[in-house]
Amino acid sequence: MKVYRQERRSRTSDGLTVTDITDDVNAAVRDTEIQSGIACVYSPHATCCVRVNEFETGLLEDFVALLRRLANGDPRCVSMLLGPAGESIPVSGGNLLLGRWQRVLFVELDREHDGHWLVEVVGTDS
Repeated sequence: MKVYRQERRSRTSDGLTVTDITDDVNAAVRDTEIQSGIACVYSPHATCCVRVNEFETGLLEDFVALLRRLANGDPRCVSMLLGPAGESIPVSGGNLLLGRWQRVLFVELDREHDGHWLVEVVGTDS
């Protein structure tokens, strides 16, 4: 059993934004050389989270509009609605095991800042 941790950073945009980080997370997983296990992707920011879903423009626009209506613009309330701050994703063959259209999304709910997320991979290299 091996455990690896990497931290990744990106500059977020102002306001509620969704960024596709799938390629970065997959690169972090490949760097570990783990072939089979679990990748935990997590953001330690109170107004950020990581989600797995489709990265389809119309869906994301509708999602953002819904969150703005529900939480009346308070990013802390929105973060409570989104649940945990991260996702656990199976790793198989050294890659994330995602559905055909699924992507790993970094959701920023508040303001422009240097956001970051952690990737911790636990598994075996055989």
